[in-house]
Amino acid sequence: MKKLLTVFIFVASVSLLFFLCPAEAAEKHIIKFATLAPEGSAWMKTMRAAESAIKEKSRGEVIFRVYPGGVAGDELDVLRKMRIGQIHAAAFSGVGFGEILPMVRVLDLPFLFRGYPEIDKVHEELESYFSQNFLEKGFVLLSWAEVGNVHLFSKQPIQKVEDIARRKVWTWSGDPVAKETFIQMGTSPIPLSVADVITSLNTGMIDTVYGPPLGAVALQWHRYLKFMTSLPLTHSTGALLISAESFKRIPEEHSTMIRSEIRKAMARLTRELREQNEAAIQIIQKGGVTITPMPAGADLEAFYRIHDQVARKLAGELFPKELLDRINKILAAFR
Repeated sequence: MKKLLTVFIFVASVSLLFFLCPAEAAEKHIIKFATLAPEGSAWMKTMRAAESAIKEKSRGEVIFRVYPGGVAGDELDVLRKMRIGQIHAAAFSGVGFGEILPMVRVLDLPFLFRGYPEIDKVHEELESYFSQNFLEKGFVLLSWAEVGNVHLFSKQPIQKVEDIARRKVWTWSGDPVAKETFIQMGTSPIPLSVADVITSLNTGMIDTVYGPPLGAVALQWHRYLKFMTSLPLTHSTGALLISAESFKRIPEEHSTMIRSEIRKAMARLTRELREQNEAAIQIIQKGGVTITPMPAGADLEAFYRIHDQVARKLAGELFPKELLDRINKILAAFR
């Protein structure tokens, strides 16, 4: 009888422990997340905050394991790893998500946007449309993510379209929009990975690059160049994607919360990056880089015509013409 009572107490104690500690028994979901953003950057500070919030609100059941600074490879490497399940989620620029859904590259057309209100409105209006198309490709769009206005940085000033024809221009390998843009400007761009840019600037293989001011400072490109254009070449759209296969394994209460936390984090990041890009321009100027004046009149119209030429060339090839028409209709409301 005493032995039976001891067994009963043991079983009851184990059962009580189980009910008192449900978090210990709950399944943990590890999300391996990759980004090119370096540790310590505004991007990573935002992701670390979102990572902590998601862990806390899921009671430790969802954990983002972040791989910053390109340690998981460049965007195309990361995409390959996502497709075989080694990485579950990632932050992409157009080069990366364009491999998944080429039509999204319509947002990266040169001289498409003329201010942040236009950018924000188009993202808002088309988010559900792109979300559905990403889902059909096996990915969930968690949120748009700010990369920023992209400017040209060069060793010689660029004030007219014709100036680019004399430049040795870098283009990110695998980027059809940048390639076509520079071809229409009269030059043959030199495709290289981001990691090869500084070496190529030093050897003279290239003398012109493009990127947001904050990115140019983070990558130290501004130290090798003397001029930056006032006129943005384009606005680079980013996105946070997670494989649909990984996302559907997460309980709905947590997946809804993850979407909410990521969206709030990216909204904060957008505001912060827009401010930091202005500060980065001041750093660039203090470092000896001259900001070329904003082109006007016929010179400005020549740049804007590049948009029309690239759009005509890529419509029906990279994105549906109907999608560009829809964007132009949205933009017309601002103009």
